[in-house]
Amino acid sequence: MKIRCGFEWHVQIDSGKLFCRCKSEIKENKDYSEIKRLIRPSFGESGKIDISAEFEGRKTKKIVYKVFNDTDCLVDIDEEPPHSIDRDALSTGVNLSYALNAYLLNNLIFMRKTIVDGSNTTGFQRTAILAVNGEFPFKEKKIKIDTISIEEDSARKETESKEETVYFLDRIGIPLIEIATGVIETDENEAKEIAMQFGKFTRLFNVKRGIGTIRQDVNLSIEGGKRVELKGFQNIREMDKVILNEAKRQENLIKIKNDFGYITKEIENWQFKDIKEVLESTESNLIKNAIKNGKSIIGMNLEGLKGLLGTYVCENKRFGSEISDYLKIKLGYGIIHLDELPAYGISENEKNRIAEKLNCSQNDSFLFSICDKGYEKATEEAIKERLTSLLKDVPSEVRLVQDDNTTRFLRPMGGKDRMYVETDLPVIKIEKEILEEGKEYIGRSVESLKASLNISDEFLDQLISSRKLSEAIYLNNKTGIEFNVIIQVAVEDWKYIRRKFGKEIDKKDIEDILKKIKDNEIVRDSARIIMEGIALTGKSVDEIINEKGLKKKSSEELKNEIEKLVKDKKLNKVDSLIVNLKDRIGTTFEAKEAYKIALEMIKDEKD
Repeated sequence: MKIRCGFEWHVQIDSGKLFCRCKSEIKENKDYSEIKRLIRPSFGESGKIDISAEFEGRKTKKIVYKVFNDTDCLVDIDEEPPHSIDRDALSTGVNLSYALNAYLLNNLIFMRKTIVDGSNTTGFQRTAILAVNGEFPFKEKKIKIDTISIEEDSARKETESKEETVYFLDRIGIPLIEIATGVIETDENEAKEIAMQFGKFTRLFNVKRGIGTIRQDVNLSIEGGKRVELKGFQNIREMDKVILNEAKRQENLIKIKNDFGYITKEIENWQFKDIKEVLESTESNLIKNAIKNGKSIIGMNLEGLKGLLGTYVCENKRFGSEISDYLKIKLGYGIIHLDELPAYGISENEKNRIAEKLNCSQNDSFLFSICDKGYEKATEEAIKERLTSLLKDVPSEVRLVQDDNTTRFLRPMGGKDRMYVETDLPVIKIEKEILEEGKEYIGRSVESLKASLNISDEFLDQLISSRKLSEAIYLNNKTGIEFNVIIQVAVEDWKYIRRKFGKEIDKKDIEDILKKIKDNEIVRDSARIIMEGIALTGKSVDEIINEKGLKKKSSEELKNEIEKLVKDKKLNKVDSLIVNLKDRIGTTFEAKEAYKIALEMIKDEKD
């Protein structure tokens, strides 16, 4: 389906926290202390409160923060000003900006982006534009990169209820690079492909790996629709289904607007009524518990809207859910409507009695809500507000991706009023050294690396996934040895030693081993034996080679050993000869060379 979309990619940098020197890691959910806060919205630079901040601020929830000793500090809980920016984080941002051919800004001016859902202890997120006007190559296209920013990550949510939200603070302050693209004319399949290709691209840099370390938001609209921001993609492989569902949702909301938009003029005059008495004898546990707890039950006649709330706007999502989701976020509870009854223990007879109480005619529908005492007016206003906005147009808003590949309302779309100047940080001038070091990344991409390194997709993927790409490039330049050997020694053998002995082999020892393989002093299969010796004894590469007799046999020495085997054991099969040879002289020869000598020797013996 044809769509217009733009991406906002948020990538965690693998460094310390952005404005303190705490560890940048996610903890187990134990051994923490707690603090409690209330977060309130503040005025933006224009002197106005942003619509999304005002929406969140109305909830007046209590925020509970769970704090860890080794990953959180006074900066994280907003009891101390930010420290200097983390150099490694800034360097990674510069490197990535060069790779995307963006125009780097020499000075960083941090701004505060108002966020009052509690995910930031300060009530704002520090963010600064690092570069502009870049591009990301994708097939024959050049995806325009509008801005590249560096910012702090938010807290990690544990639970949420109507009264309070609980966050862990281990994630807060971890550095993020945010890459915002321009508008892309595409479809759901290509959009997913672009996102997956970009995810692979980010792994060429010093970024974190694993679930949640890269978050991809999609701004999406169709012809006649409005921009909607989709957040919280957990499975990028399902992105095409989410995008298609959202596109269909907008398409159907446009049709509904065309069919029922005229009713918006009447909605303000519709009245809610107390319908509790109609349901006093119900068998519904939901209703009985509401009455027992002193809740109000208010309903409204939806004149001329028969069948609308039960209409599917996309897969697994009905129009009634659009109202219910909004109300749940704003006030903590939803709605029940005519098109889903009988259900929830409410009988057909009770459904008819509700319709009668609300004076519904044949073409009407109804909805009702269970709300807290004293919130009847707020509930009425919220339902009317949502219904009016849905029938007027596709609402421009932020929506959260669900497990069933649909989305639900999260908050209104933020605007310019969210931003104001950060007063605790000076203008940060990027060091000349960081700018110079980053130039080696100019134009770097997966394809350019493959071409410049003359490396296969398989080997490049292996180096990227093992986080050994930079080290492998260094070792290739230093020793001139092939990448397949580097992968065996510096990735596979290194990983084996770390798992078996709980020790890491020094990079200098790895380099020495590779040089000796390149210079034909040892064979590659000796590398693991040498590394085991280093892990167990702490001795040098040369000492282990001498002690274990791992020096590679010359061609003449190898030939003599094979001759002895042929004469002593009367071997006339190459495979069994090689096995016996390895038992006799260990990993001091290349199998390929031995095969060649043995074939000639056995052939001569037969002749």
